[in-house]
Amino acid sequence: MVEKNYGNPELEKKLRDRNYYVTDSNKDFSAEVKKLSGTISHMCYQCGTCTGSCPSAPRSSYRIRVFMRRAILGLEEEALSDPDLWLCTTCYSCSDRCPRDILPTDVIMAMRNLAFKTGHAVPKNFLQTVQLIYKTGHGVPNNDANRAVRERLGLPRDPPTTHTYPEYIPGIQKIIDHYNLKAEADRILSEE
Repeated sequence: MVEKNYGNPELEKKLRDRNYYVTDSNKDFSAEVKKLSGTISHMCYQCGTCTGSCPSAPRSSYRIRVFMRRAILGLEEEALSDPDLWLCTTCYSCSDRCPRDILPTDVIMAMRNLAFKTGHAVPKNFLQTVQLIYKTGHGVPNNDANRAVRERLGLPRDPPTTHTYPEYIPGIQKIIDHYNLKAEADRILSEE
């Protein structure tokens, strides 16, 4: 691409940045979301397919399109402090249907990670899930009712996960400990 020379180095520098910002924008936030999500969130043109595909949208105030826009504009505080950030079920319907092949679900996951990392409120049920995963390797541990259904379906009583291979739980715990997730979840829940 050939760049025009306007004779104004400051203007030329601004024109090289193809993103749109507003006064509350944080360029670093947009870059961090892009890095963590591994997707091209800045390419979203706000068609609304993500929100139209979302099973949570008709049943709640959750609108993934809003979060995509916040990622593009670098609206960090608006994104990370919005309780709707935690309404995504991570079903990937939005990602499957995005005409730009963007992964909005991964953008949401990146924002959730940043919210946790920066001390924004995380719903209690998410913190309890961290504790369960640490203990059992699962966010929803197997139980006798589930085992009976699995048997009726001709499946093994326990799925081929840490229920069958509990020797992998220390590895899961090591990952969680590396990120200090369990300790933080314990601390936050004990303060309530």
